[in-house]
Amino acid sequence: MIHKNDFVMRQIRDMVHMLAKIVLGRDTIEYEDNEDMKFSEMSHIYTDLIRMVDEGKINEAENLLFDEINKDENKSFEMALRFYDYLNSLSDVYLEENNYSREEVKEGVQNLADSRGLGMLGKNLGEF
Repeated sequence: MIHKNDFVMRQIRDMVHMLAKIVLGRDTIEYEDNEDMKFSEMSHIYTDLIRMVDEGKINEAENLLFDEINKDENKSFEMALRFYDYLNSLSDVYLEENNYSREEVKEGVQNLADSRGLGMLGKNLGEF
């Protein structure tokens, strides 16, 4: 029997990759730095986000994400997808110890889909 959270984790991962394919035109969401100043600034923000998550400040990191990004811009959207993909890779125990949940990861990805008018893709995400 498949554990419900394993199933939800796979669905979240698949949703992230589907959004990357539809919005960004590619299957991967590798976030790389380049010489573009704006992109470098986002790279700095992404590094801060991951550091905060690793320090257990997940809610604060998510707040920073929404304060700093423009979801209409593809590079920002990709950074947000990568952020939620990273959160999704964390254990339920780690998330719960830091006042976060798999449900909140799911909601974050759903909000990103909604921001691009693709909310129906995630409808019923995580339900059996």
